[in-house]
Amino acid sequence: MTPEDVKNLTETLKMLGELIESKPNEWLPLYAALGGAIAGAIASFFPTFMLERYREKKYSRRILASLLSEISALLEIVQHRGYHKSIKDKIEYLRTQPVGSTCSFTVHVPEHYSRIYQENCANIGAIDEFYSQKIVIFHQLIDSIVQDVEPGGIISSGAKIGAFEEIDIIFTRAIQIGNELLQAHNHHIQTDSAVPLR
Repeated sequence: MTPEDVKNLTETLKMLGELIESKPNEWLPLYAALGGAIAGAIASFFPTFMLERYREKKYSRRILASLLSEISALLEIVQHRGYHKSIKDKIEYLRTQPVGSTCSFTVHVPEHYSRIYQENCANIGAIDEFYSQKIVIFHQLIDSIVQDVEPGGIISSGAKIGAFEEIDIIFTRAIQIGNELLQAHNHHIQTDSAVPLR
């Protein structure tokens, strides 16, 4: 063994000795504490997150069921009382009359006819976009009809055939949207699918 080899061996042994004698890592307890805190936060976050998602979904379903029940009731009343048919009958009558003839049609609609919609209007964003858009459109169309047929409205004051034809178009569209909503919801319930009919 050469003197140079002895010198290298001595330095290597000295370095190994220093490594063995070195103090333990001072930061290790801090790393362990931080790791424990992060693990605890993650462990408590997921159950809370899942519970909140479950509550939101349940709340959304409750609002949707209430709004669709109200729409179903409104459609049933319109059909049972023959409001849309009466508008169509007025159009047919005015077609047989001289040009410029007028006719009137009045319905006293209570202010609470769309109570569920009015009370949940601020929460409409909690339900699926497909339903929320159509529910808002449905109620806007129905509100337009109500304004026209209530005392003092365009139709109740006496209107020409054009006004009746417009309200007929609005009525037809509102009924169509209402039926689409109810069919989509019924299909969604029967198939328990994640995506409503579009």
